[in-house]
Amino acid sequence: MSTHGTALRDGIATAISALAEPVGTLAPARLSASEYIAALREVEDLGRLVDAARIALAGEAEKRTQGPIDTLGALGYASAVDAVAMITSAADRDAKRRIRVGESLNSGVSLTGAETGCTHPAIAASVFAGNLSIDVATILIDALDGVGSRVDDAVLLQAEEALVEVAAGTPEHPPLRADLVRGQAQLFVEVLDPEGVLPREEVARRKRRFTIGRETQDGLIPVNGLLTLEVGASLKRLIDAHVRKVSFSDDPDSMVEHVDDRFPHQKRHDTFADILSAAARVKDAPELAGSAPAITVAVTQAALDSGEGVGAIDGLDIPLSVEAIGRLIDSRGMQQVTFNGSGRVLSLGSVQRCFTPSQRRAINARDGGCVIPGCTTPAGWCEVHHVIPWRDGGPTHTDNGVLLCWGHHQIIDSGPWELSMPDGVPYVRGPGHWTWTHTTKSRTRPPSASADGNP
Repeated sequence: MSTHGTALRDGIATAISALAEPVGTLAPARLSASEYIAALREVEDLGRLVDAARIALAGEAEKRTQGPIDTLGALGYASAVDAVAMITSAADRDAKRRIRVGESLNSGVSLTGAETGCTHPAIAASVFAGNLSIDVATILIDALDGVGSRVDDAVLLQAEEALVEVAAGTPEHPPLRADLVRGQAQLFVEVLDPEGVLPREEVARRKRRFTIGRETQDGLIPVNGLLTLEVGASLKRLIDAHVRKVSFSDDPDSMVEHVDDRFPHQKRHDTFADILSAAARVKDAPELAGSAPAITVAVTQAALDSGEGVGAIDGLDIPLSVEAIGRLIDSRGMQQVTFNGSGRVLSLGSVQRCFTPSQRRAINARDGGCVIPGCTTPAGWCEVHHVIPWRDGGPTHTDNGVLLCWGHHQIIDSGPWELSMPDGVPYVRGPGHWTWTHTTKSRTRPPSASADGNP
């Protein structure tokens, strides 16, 4: 064994021996606050050194399969990736990344045995000193390689050194987290190669897509796509602006301990539903087959009367519960079609809309948005809900309609919120509001005084 190999393996053996017991008995809950913070930092320092050795060794794997003798193939490995993945138990994608990054940072050896340079010397020096994580190194390598063929080598090296300094930190400023490094690297790249932005945007425009798949057996419709930067950013900001966690001060008399137990991705879904609902109501919305786009649901009158059973959305195979159909009727209206036993159409009723545009404008002005306290959904995105259900004879009148966002409309019948409309004014009762409370988001009307438990 070479002296170089002996020193490395001896160091690894010493580290394993020294760490085996403290790591095996580690109980993070027993650490004080200062010990916990210090351990996080120090273990990360150690991990960066271990990762540097990992990618250095992985980066050599491809070379071992080349030349007169394929040393890895002789041991039964199908490729460099196969060897690294099998020996380290890493996933193939991780093995590929280690090999790729290692090849960029490893120094070569000439025929005379002299060490040659590497592709990214500044990144390599910082990684092997334990100052730069592999995640950050990968971000920098990918960014610089993307413009390497169009930028002078000297300019590229200056940019690399500046990025390493920003990412690894200095005594004057702390290191940046990986997500921020990606943004900084992109800014550098655009300054180095401003003409490369336009071709990239043109490629993005060609690749843009949005697909809606077939419904699953769980009653979900998969959506997939690639949005251009401006469209994706607009959608993200629009949704993020309204995905707010509803919170209340601690109240011992609160009827439930929490209000909004949706995960962030579920909140984004519900906000997107609000956006679609608002878009379908705009004045100049396009028509489909000569009328406004509408969901056609087939359901029996018996199922509607009993509240039990299912219906079907036209074009979809998965049935829809009567409860869901009731919410569709509540917010979008219905048109009754009568069939005989063989399926012949006997009669076609007029379209019964839940609330006219004029009624909706009045309700918007009164409520100003979703009436549930803490909800930030604006009036234009909300659906109008019958407080006394339409199927139970509730009138389609402003005195019986309140604004609810899509998410709260889905759960209003099962709690934790209750609604009441004394004198045509919406009152709510629920978490943090144990008495009937009038809430309004309207800028022109303050909430009415509490009715001492009875609206």
